[in-house]
Amino acid sequence: MNSLAALPQGARQQELNELLLRETNHRCGNDLQLVVSLLALQGRRAANNEVRQALNEAAERVAILARARRAMQRERAPNLETALRQVCEALHAQAEPRSIVISLQAFQEVEGLHATQITTLALVVNELATNAIKHAFEDGVEGYVHVSVDRHGSRDVVITVDDDGLPFPEAGGGSGGLGIDLVKRLMASIGGLFIPPPAGRKTFELRVPLAGS
Repeated sequence: MNSLAALPQGARQQELNELLLRETNHRCGNDLQLVVSLLALQGRRAANNEVRQALNEAAERVAILARARRAMQRERAPNLETALRQVCEALHAQAEPRSIVISLQAFQEVEGLHATQITTLALVVNELATNAIKHAFEDGVEGYVHVSVDRHGSRDVVITVDDDGLPFPEAGGGSGGLGIDLVKRLMASIGGLFIPPPAGRKTFELRVPLAGS
């Protein structure tokens, strides 16, 4: 605090705000790790296989969120590409044993998203890519899941998640199920748009308006 006192009033307030933000992020990260541990513990204790799987999947989702937050904390400004790269790297452990390649391509640098939007988009991409790894590929069949980031004019950021796995069943077309319902709710919470694949395709599209657009 002595070093803070030597600063001009405006600089002192900014430094104090950043200090409080770092402390809040640190505590949030610890809380998320605690949630992951509790979910994993309950999953191991669950007698019902369906309940155990649901708890383990919930723990995986929270762990992805925790990793995305840690990645953003290491940077001066939150960065979408960094958060999505963390997601892809985390999914690599699930995909590699099944010869599925996870890739990320950022066509343009994206600015104008706040931390909550970035974290939510990381969760949504994790959900869509995880569903593809689990359900789109038969055992022993190689494939890919590709994530791309681009701009739609100057107004929106557009993220696509695509794979070359099995086609969707005729009924539903990738628009139903608990995971997709979760994705819709998450996108709505940040004012974004979720666009499921058109008939005959498997590309999910996520759009979020940039600040000031």
